[in-house]
Amino acid sequence: MDQEATSRRFIFALLMITTVVHSCAAHPGLLPSSPSPSPANVMPIAEVPKPSKGVIMKKAERGSSPVTCNSKCNECEPCRPVEVSIRTVDNLQESEYYPQVWKCMCDNNIFSP
Repeated sequence: MDQEATSRRFIFALLMITTVVHSCAAHPGLLPSSPSPSPANVMPIAEVPKPSKGVIMKKAERGSSPVTCNSKCNECEPCRPVEVSIRTVDNLQESEYYPQVWKCMCDNNIFSP
Protein backbone atom coordinates (compact mmCIF):
# COMPACT_ATOMS: atom_id res chain seq x y z
CA MET A 1 0.00 0.00 0.00
CA ASP A 2 2.86 2.37 0.83
CA GLN A 3 4.51 1.72 -2.54
CA GLU A 4 1.23 2.51 -4.35
CA ALA A 5 0.88 5.84 -2.51
CA THR A 6 4.49 6.71 -3.31
CA SER A 7 4.01 5.96 -7.00
CA ARG A 8 0.83 8.08 -7.06
CA ARG A 9 2.70 11.00 -5.47
CA PHE A 10 5.52 10.58 -7.99
CA ILE A 11 3.09 10.57 -10.94
CA PHE A 12 1.25 13.61 -9.54
CA ALA A 13 4.54 15.50 -9.03
CA LEU A 14 5.70 14.57 -12.54
CA LEU A 15 2.38 15.77 -13.97
CA MET A 16 2.64 19.09 -12.11
CA ILE A 17 6.24 19.66 -13.25
CA THR A 18 5.28 18.88 -16.85
CA THR A 19 2.37 21.33 -16.65
CA VAL A 20 4.56 24.12 -15.26
CA VAL A 21 7.32 23.55 -17.83
CA HIS A 22 4.80 23.47 -20.69
CA SER A 23 3.04 26.65 -19.54
CA CYS A 24 6.38 28.47 -19.21
CA ALA A 25 7.38 27.38 -22.72
CA ALA A 26 3.99 28.28 -24.21
CA HIS A 27 3.69 31.67 -22.43
CA PRO A 28 7.20 33.07 -21.94
CA GLY A 29 5.88 36.62 -21.55
CA LEU A 30 4.16 35.68 -18.30
CA LEU A 31 7.41 34.91 -16.52
CA PRO A 32 8.29 37.57 -13.93
CA SER A 33 11.90 37.86 -15.11
CA SER A 34 11.04 38.55 -18.75
CA PRO A 35 10.56 42.14 -19.94
CA SER A 36 7.12 43.27 -20.98
CA PRO A 37 6.46 42.88 -24.71
CA SER A 38 6.52 46.02 -26.80
CA PRO A 39 3.52 46.89 -28.98
CA ALA A 40 3.67 45.34 -32.44
CA ASN A 41 3.38 48.68 -34.24
CA VAL A 42 6.21 50.41 -32.38
CA MET A 43 9.84 49.85 -33.28
CA PRO A 44 12.07 49.07 -30.29
CA ILE A 45 14.52 51.87 -29.52
CA ALA A 46 17.51 49.70 -30.41
CA GLU A 47 16.23 49.18 -33.96
CA VAL A 48 15.33 52.79 -34.77
CA PRO A 49 17.68 53.86 -37.56
CA LYS A 50 19.53 57.14 -37.08
CA PRO A 51 18.33 59.78 -39.51
CA SER A 52 20.87 61.09 -41.95
CA LYS A 53 21.20 64.78 -42.62
CA GLY A 54 18.10 66.20 -44.30
CA VAL A 55 15.96 63.06 -43.78
CA ILE A 56 12.65 63.40 -41.94
CA MET A 57 11.79 60.44 -39.70
CA LYS A 58 8.17 59.38 -39.22
CA LYS A 59 7.24 58.55 -35.63
CA ALA A 60 5.83 55.10 -34.89
CA GLU A 61 2.16 55.27 -33.94
CA ARG A 62 0.24 53.16 -31.47
CA GLY A 63 -3.07 51.54 -32.28
CA SER A 64 -4.49 50.13 -35.45
CA SER A 65 -4.36 51.88 -38.77
CA PRO A 66 -7.36 52.49 -41.05
CA VAL A 67 -8.37 49.61 -43.28
CA THR A 68 -8.21 49.66 -47.06
CA CYS A 69 -11.76 49.90 -48.34
CA ASN A 70 -11.10 49.25 -52.04
CA SER A 71 -14.02 47.22 -53.46
CA LYS A 72 -15.56 46.60 -50.01
CA CYS A 73 -18.74 48.68 -50.38
CA ASN A 74 -20.48 46.76 -53.20
CA GLU A 75 -19.36 49.28 -55.85
CA CYS A 76 -20.70 52.23 -53.82
CA GLU A 77 -18.49 55.34 -54.04
CA PRO A 78 -16.81 56.87 -52.10
CA CYS A 79 -16.00 53.97 -49.79
CA ARG A 80 -14.18 55.35 -46.73
CA PRO A 81 -12.72 53.79 -43.56
CA VAL A 82 -14.49 54.77 -40.33
CA GLU A 83 -13.85 53.85 -36.71
CA VAL A 84 -16.94 52.36 -35.04
CA SER A 85 -17.75 51.57 -31.38
CA ILE A 86 -19.12 48.11 -30.67
CA ARG A 87 -21.54 47.40 -27.84
CA THR A 88 -21.76 43.76 -26.85
CA VAL A 89 -25.04 42.10 -25.83
CA ASP A 90 -23.83 41.40 -22.29
CA ASN A 91 -22.62 44.99 -21.90
CA LEU A 92 -25.77 46.96 -22.72
CA GLN A 93 -25.45 49.10 -19.61
CA GLU A 94 -23.69 52.44 -19.88
CA SER A 95 -19.95 52.01 -19.85
CA GLU A 96 -16.97 54.28 -20.34
CA TYR A 97 -15.29 51.86 -22.73
CA TYR A 98 -16.48 50.27 -25.93
CA PRO A 99 -14.15 48.39 -28.28
CA GLN A 100 -13.30 50.30 -31.46
CA VAL A 101 -13.05 48.62 -34.87
CA TRP A 102 -12.46 49.81 -38.41
CA LYS A 103 -15.31 49.43 -40.93
CA CYS A 104 -15.93 50.73 -44.44
CA MET A 105 -18.74 53.24 -44.97
CA CYS A 106 -20.52 54.51 -48.07
CA ASP A 107 -23.59 56.77 -47.80
CA ASN A 108 -25.28 55.47 -44.62
CA ASN A 109 -24.23 51.84 -45.13
CA ILE A 110 -21.46 50.18 -43.12
CA PHE A 111 -19.51 47.25 -44.56
CA SER A 112 -16.96 44.88 -43.04
CA PRO A 113 -13.51 45.25 -44.60
